[in-house]
Amino acid sequence: MQKNYLERNIHFWQRKFNSPNVESFIFRLKPKILDLYISHNKKIKILDFGCGEGANLNYFIKKFGYDGYGVDISKESIIAARKRIGKQNKIKLISGDVKNTDDFFNIKFDLIMSIQVLYYFSNNDLRKRLISFNNMLKPNGHVFFTMMSNQNKYYTRFSNKKKNKDGLTFVNLSKDQKYFKFYKQRHKQETYKHYINFTKDVNDLKKKFKIFKPLNIGYYEGSLESLKDGGLHYTFFGKKK
Repeated sequence: MQKNYLERNIHFWQRKFNSPNVESFIFRLKPKILDLYISHNKKIKILDFGCGEGANLNYFIKKFGYDGYGVDISKESIIAARKRIGKQNKIKLISGDVKNTDDFFNIKFDLIMSIQVLYYFSNNDLRKRLISFNNMLKPNGHVFFTMMSNQNKYYTRFSNKKKNKDGLTFVNLSKDQKYFKFYKQRHKQETYKHYINFTKDVNDLKKKFKIFKPLNIGYYEGSLESLKDGGLHYTFFGKKK
């Protein structure tokens, strides 16, 4: 099962996925959360795990002068991120394997963020990844993560609603033919089957990230279609214990 889920999810993210714009909630992250806990005058070292094409990371580098680093498993995305940010030694292609000893740049970070990424890991691999993050943080370092709620349409419309023993639920975007037609127009290769680790509620969120001290928990609505067809994501801002 584990090998199968990793292969499917890695294949899912090898498709060309154009994401040139900053996620809207990122504009609120700095003034609403980061400024409350991290000094304005501090030179921040930030790691974006699953940086994609680098839009969010580039925002923090250009707007606030953060010293930004990014990693991703998608070759296409890394090529785009390097073009955008222009420092190849700070943007790295990584494998999909998960080890709690991973250290991508051999430096310590003030902030590690991972947006719309960590819910593609099983419970076991998520624990390993969080241990690796904890080891990569400076003392009193912070993390910002998002996790997909089971109120999201990926669960309500596209999943089989069966969670396996390691927290994963199978998602098949072809279950909804209207959406599937739209999806196939955007992505030419067959990448619509994968696994997601959905989050039930705030208590479940805290349990998943218990290695860190929670400081701010919220959510954002990722769907502009309707609240009945939601894209609810939880947000977790925490601190190294």
